[in-house]
Amino acid sequence: MTEKLYGYNGKIAFVNLTDKSFEIKDLDPNVAREYLGGTGLSAKITYDLLSEEALTQLKSNLLAEINPLIFATGPVTGTIRPSSGRYSVTGISPATGIWGEGTSGGYFCLSLRNSGYDAIVFTGKANEPVYVYINDGTIEFKNASSIWGKDCYETQELIKKEIDQSNLRIACIGQGGENLVNYGAIINDEGRAVGRCGLGAIMGSKNLKALAIRGTKRIEISDKDLGKELRKQEELAKDAGPMGNITSQLFNLYGTNFYLDLGMVNGDTPGYYFTEAEFLAEKLTSKTLKEEYPMFSYGCAGCTVKCGKATIIEVNGEDIEVDGPEYESVAALGTLCGLFDSKQVILANHLCNKYGIDTISCGVSIAFLIYLVENNLGTEKIKSNLSSIQIEDIHWGNGELILTLIEKIVKKEEIGAILSEGVKIMAEKLEVDPELAAHVKGLEIPMHEPRAFAGQALSYMTGCVGADHNKCDWYGAELGNVNYQSIKVKRSKGRNNIKGSEKGIANLQDLRAIDDSAVNCNMNGPPLDNIIGYINAATGFNYDKKSLMEVGERINNLKRLISCNLGITREDDKLPNHILKSLPSGRIMGVKLDLEDNLKKYYTRRGWNWETGRPTEDKLKQLRIIP
Repeated sequence: MTEKLYGYNGKIAFVNLTDKSFEIKDLDPNVAREYLGGTGLSAKITYDLLSEEALTQLKSNLLAEINPLIFATGPVTGTIRPSSGRYSVTGISPATGIWGEGTSGGYFCLSLRNSGYDAIVFTGKANEPVYVYINDGTIEFKNASSIWGKDCYETQELIKKEIDQSNLRIACIGQGGENLVNYGAIINDEGRAVGRCGLGAIMGSKNLKALAIRGTKRIEISDKDLGKELRKQEELAKDAGPMGNITSQLFNLYGTNFYLDLGMVNGDTPGYYFTEAEFLAEKLTSKTLKEEYPMFSYGCAGCTVKCGKATIIEVNGEDIEVDGPEYESVAALGTLCGLFDSKQVILANHLCNKYGIDTISCGVSIAFLIYLVENNLGTEKIKSNLSSIQIEDIHWGNGELILTLIEKIVKKEEIGAILSEGVKIMAEKLEVDPELAAHVKGLEIPMHEPRAFAGQALSYMTGCVGADHNKCDWYGAELGNVNYQSIKVKRSKGRNNIKGSEKGIANLQDLRAIDDSAVNCNMNGPPLDNIIGYINAATGFNYDKKSLMEVGERINNLKRLISCNLGITREDDKLPNHILKSLPSGRIMGVKLDLEDNLKKYYTRRGWNWETGRPTEDKLKQLRIIP
């Protein structure tokens, strides 16, 4: 008799786009217990699908039809847990050639959660553009030829008109994914994004324009009363004291961009392609934007923080509504490019959402181009790829250039074709020093300066996808916003002295893997006991701290194993020399990172082989990843 699963649909849909067929399989209860859902379940499915032959294919063609693109939710998604409105997408990243993942908020997650499936696995390639429509478990293939070439906003509207159903939610790609930009994004609920790792390009390579879902099936959870009690405790704690939870209030009032000037004060917000740490941050802060433009707040499903913002700007005499902008987007398209014209930064962010490309990788790639021209590097190669752009116009702060380059990137025209591949390949094609390219394992460094917090730098070096602040927000631990003392997640001895913090960094990576597998947002950070409690309330698995943290460790080691099977080694766990240079001013003046000893201790904590970078056989057996 099959064990009853609480908190799950208990079904996985395997969709072959080549022949427009699908197979429904049961979710193994033991797999659910050991990998939860979301990115953990997706990693398990991916590992099982990738035979030696498939790995060989992917090494030569990252967009091979075998590349599994997986949409998933977890047992906590859409439950009473605060900020549980999130879903995940995974695949082998065309940007990095290793494990890739991202999550997104909004309301699409609820339709996916209630669709009848815990995960939808896409393989193959349709012979014409299609979108997949799921209506309470029924799977249909719809011709998307008429919407191929449309942007993300148009696509959602056109599908909603074609399928006139209430509660219909859509995740789609725009021209960025269609044209296989290496950092193509997946957009849902207007402007929410699965931005990193180029998962939108995988959709494009499969001729999959969108996934449209109407889901109304309700999932039975194990203990409703426990979830309600935990929620009540958090509501009481949030309002405690004369000021309540200041961070939550700031997120609610200003959105994630409230951090911009605070980030600069801490040396954490990069400027001018990671070469300066002081700039006119006040021109782009959320307070400034709120004073200059109408701005409205919203939240994702089940959100108690409501950090989402919509901004109204005038373009060609017409008012348009722009999602965000978020902190990462403002810094990547603004401070990193030396651009402090707020309207142009907002519009650049809007174009990225409209066309479906990652704002972080896009901003870093543009900033890299400007840096090269400003320093007279690679200019002959750059000139040979220009026609409508003058090289004299490529300089810091040129907003019109940035808007033009986004258009060129999406269409893969002129220099945009090279920028569309990200900084690692840019350095190769422009024949400049590869150590100038700001990435880890091919993924552009996000807007938290590695030199500001050495623990953040170590997390970039060892993260499951490369440099991604969402996979370990150690900067939050150093600032006191992320604190789990019982698993050693706390302030280091010093922001650049992380001796003894290696275990805490690995533990925070594991905790975030749990978040991305449960699946929930980590913006609202309940106590660890409550995190465990919410998952137990949904599943009835009765985890304790040790057993749940082992789940996170198992998930991260499996992702590492997949990436090692695709070719990464210890030599890839590094920061580029450009990021190791000390800066002449600002909060991080004179900081020069040397993390070799910390990396060795991290490896020892992880049980990874120092020579190869692979998890040891003993570790894989201990975690029951291999028999």
